[in-house]
Amino acid sequence: MKVALGGTFEPLHEGHKKLIEVAIKLGGRDVMIGVTSDEMARMRIRSVLPFEIRAENIKRYVQAKYGFTPSVVKIDNPYGRTLEIDFDYLVVSPETCRMAVEINKKRKELGKREIKVVKVDFLMAEDGKPISSTRIKKGEIDRYGNLI
Repeated sequence: MKVALGGTFEPLHEGHKKLIEVAIKLGGRDVMIGVTSDEMARMRIRSVLPFEIRAENIKRYVQAKYGFTPSVVKIDNPYGRTLEIDFDYLVVSPETCRMAVEINKKRKELGKREIKVVKVDFLMAEDGKPISSTRIKKGEIDRYGNLI
């Protein structure tokens, strides 16, 4: 099963790790993780680590936790590689779910089959609100969801 997952992944937090876990459970080693380019990431987040560091952090995490180095690619548009490659699954968060709908709409226009979307619920911080990079960068929580 070919599985795709995409994001900025900065900082890499427990919510991202849950997405990666689901993707690997579905696809094993046949997982492609798209990491946004610096330009694309900075449209949403003012300061972000360079792509190379964010990609390397994901590779190291997956290698340490799952014993293999995943395919990590740079994405510089909201579709990533999903219009080119026939993935079986697309793993998304509630935040990115609407983009998955748009991806499948575009795929249909291109005469391609839909990708099955697997939505993974947010992991909650200790205050009951979602763990997010924005909250971490604001200093509200740490990457594990603990209040600061």
